[in-house]
Amino acid sequence: MNQLFTPNWNLDSLYENGSQSEKLSKLINSLTENLHILTTELDTQSTTTDYNDTQEILDIVLHFQSLTSEWEEVDEFVTCLYAENVKDSTVIILLDKSAAAKATLDSLKINLDRILAAMPQDAWNEFINLEAVKPISFYLEKQKQAIKDRLPAEMERLISALSVNGIKGWEQQHQLLLTKLRITIEIDKQQTDVSIGQALNYAVYSKDRSLRERAARGIKEACEAEADSFAAVLNRIAGSRLDIYNQRGWSNLLKEAVEQNDLNEKTIHTAISSIKQNKELYQAYIQRKLEMNESKKNSWYELDAPYFAPAEKMAYSEAKSLIIKQFHQFSNKLGRFAEMAFENGWVETENRPDKAEGGFCASMPLSKESRIFLTYRDTYQDVVTLAHELGHAYHNSLLHEEPALAQQKGISIDETASTSMENLVLDAVLQQTINEQEKLALLEIKIRNGLMYVGTVPNIFQFEQKFYERRKQGPLTVEEIKAVLTEVESAFYDGQVEELALYKWMYISHFYDAEKPFYNIPYTIGYLFSNGVYALSKSQTSGFEERYDDLLRNSGRMTIEQLAQTYLDIDISTSAFWDASQQSLKDSIKEYLDLTEKYCTRVESFSS
Repeated sequence: MNQLFTPNWNLDSLYENGSQSEKLSKLINSLTENLHILTTELDTQSTTTDYNDTQEILDIVLHFQSLTSEWEEVDEFVTCLYAENVKDSTVIILLDKSAAAKATLDSLKINLDRILAAMPQDAWNEFINLEAVKPISFYLEKQKQAIKDRLPAEMERLISALSVNGIKGWEQQHQLLLTKLRITIEIDKQQTDVSIGQALNYAVYSKDRSLRERAARGIKEACEAEADSFAAVLNRIAGSRLDIYNQRGWSNLLKEAVEQNDLNEKTIHTAISSIKQNKELYQAYIQRKLEMNESKKNSWYELDAPYFAPAEKMAYSEAKSLIIKQFHQFSNKLGRFAEMAFENGWVETENRPDKAEGGFCASMPLSKESRIFLTYRDTYQDVVTLAHELGHAYHNSLLHEEPALAQQKGISIDETASTSMENLVLDAVLQQTINEQEKLALLEIKIRNGLMYVGTVPNIFQFEQKFYERRKQGPLTVEEIKAVLTEVESAFYDGQVEELALYKWMYISHFYDAEKPFYNIPYTIGYLFSNGVYALSKSQTSGFEERYDDLLRNSGRMTIEQLAQTYLDIDISTSAFWDASQQSLKDSIKEYLDLTEKYCTRVESFSS
C-alpha cells in the first residue's frame, strides 16, 4: 500500500522493533554511561575548574548539549511507544529509565549553571562571544541569571535526585490512576467500559443528548469513587512544588512558569485583561448554544455539544489533500514539508483499542524527524488537529538544524506554528462552504477551539493559582478542591451553567506536570499570539514567509516579546495586540449569532 494512505506511523525507521529495539537500547546505555562520565568530571572539576579557561568550559557545555539531544530523542520516542500501545509493560520500564536520566541531566545542569555563574566578567565576555557559543548565548545567559535565585548546588542536586521518587513519582502515579480510570456507559443498550478520554469524547462531542448525559453521569460516578486518590496526588505535587519554592525563597508562584516560557509576567496579565474585556461576547455565544439546545438544566456537557453536525465526514485521504493544498498556499516550503511527512510515515491516525487518547507531535533531534499522533475519526475537528500537529512538526524541522540548547523554546511560542496552521486549514474549509448548516458546524468548531483558550484555560489557570494559595495552609479535601473550582467557573459563566464539571481537576493532566508549573496559561498566550501572526500573514504578503520561518527558527534565542518586535515589528506588551488577536474569534461569534437567530424561540438582543 502507498505510504500516503497508511494510517500508521513508521517508528521502525527510527528504532526497529520498538521497545525491543537494540539500537534504542544502545542509545539508552550510551546516554546513561555518558551522563555518569560527565557527572564524575563535573564533581571533580567543581574544586579544580579554572573559571577563566573558556575552552574547558566550552567543552563542558558542548558535552551537556549533546546529552540533552540524546535524552530528548529517547524520551520522545518512548512516549510514542507508550501512546501507540498503553498496555506495553516494557515501555513503562523505559519511561522509568528516561525519568532517571532526566534527573541526572537536571543535576548536571545545576553544576553547569554554577560554573557559568562563577565565571569572572572578563572571562564571561570572552566566552559568550566565542563562535561556538553565540548560537546558544540566549540559553546560557538565561541560566547564568536564573542561578542567582537558586539554592546552593548541593541542595539543588538533592532536590533533583529526590524528585524521581518525589514530585515526578507522583506525576507517574497520576498517569497510572488515569489509565486505570474506567467509565461505564450504556452504549447501544449495552453497558460498556471506556477510558476517561473516550467518555469525555462522548460527553462533549456526541450529537446524541442522551449519550452525552449518560457519559457525563458515568464520568461523575467514576470520578466520585476515585476522587480521594486523585486529590492526594494533586496535594502532594502542589505541596512538593511549594516546599521547593519556599526553600528557594520564592513568593511569586508564577516565577518559574514565566522563566520556562521566556515570557514576561506582564504579558500574561495584559492578555487576560484583554480577554475579560470581551467576556460579554463570549457569554453571548454560550447563551445562544444553551438556548438552542433547549435543555431543562444547563450542564457543562452542553457547552461544546455540536448543535450543527457537518453533513459530510472527511476521509483521511481528503484531509491530507486539503492540508497539503492549504500549506502550499501559505508557502511552497511548508507544502512540500507536509507532503514529505505523510509520505515518510510520520503520522499515526488509526482508530483502534489500546491507543492513548489525544494528539501530540514528538520531536527527535538526533534523527531530525518528528512523529505525529492522533486518532482520526473522520471529523473536521480531526482535520484541524492534524494540521495543528503538522505545524509543530514544521517548527521542529527548522529547529533541528540548530544546536540543541537553541531548540529550548517556551510553550507560548511553541504554539505559534501549530495554531496558525489549524486556522489556515479551518478558514479554507469555511470559505469554500456554501451550505449554511455546514458553515455553522464549522463555525462551532472554530469558536469552540477559541473559547477553550480564552475561557477554559484562563479559568483553569485561575483555579490553579487559588488552589496553590490555599494549599500553602495544608492539603485540601475533595470538597474543598471542588469549591475552589466552583468559585472560578461560576465567575466566568455568571450563572449560565448550573451543573459544572467539578471533577475536571482529576483528568486534566497539566495540573500534575512535575516540571511545568501552570502549564496551561502559556497555551492561551500562544493561541492569541498565533492569531496575531496569522492575521499578519494575510495582510503582509511580501517576504512574510521568510520572516515567519526566521521567527520559528529563532524561537529558542529570544523571549516572545523580542521575537514579536524583531520579526513582526509589533509590541505585545500593550492590550492593542491582544485585542486584535481576538478579532477573528469575535467575528466568527458574531456571524454565528446572526445565522442562528432564527433557530431560537427566545433571543435576547446583543450588540457589540
